[in-house]
Amino acid sequence: MKKLYILALAACLPVSSVMADEAMIIAAMTVVSPMMQEVAPGAAGVAFTECVVAGATPEELAMIAAATGPNETIGALISAILARPETIACATEKLS
Repeated sequence: MKKLYILALAACLPVSSVMADEAMIIAAMTVVSPMMQEVAPGAAGVAFTECVVAGATPEELAMIAAATGPNETIGALISAILARPETIACATEKLS
């Protein structure tokens, strides 16, 4: 099931992000998900997590994946990614 989820997420990612390896995507989602669940529990948190990971550049994804857990720097990065028009469009589509 996890592989299917990753493949589905990869299909939504821009070409540059698809180059990020599966382990990095999983690690980034592990960091982003609890932060999103705190502000938007349930399906909304899942949607925001997917959109943040999809909207992150490979460099941002690597930075998030390397984090040992939520912190101010990662929170600021995630907020910046959430503010991007493409991330907002992603969330709007998933939550509609």
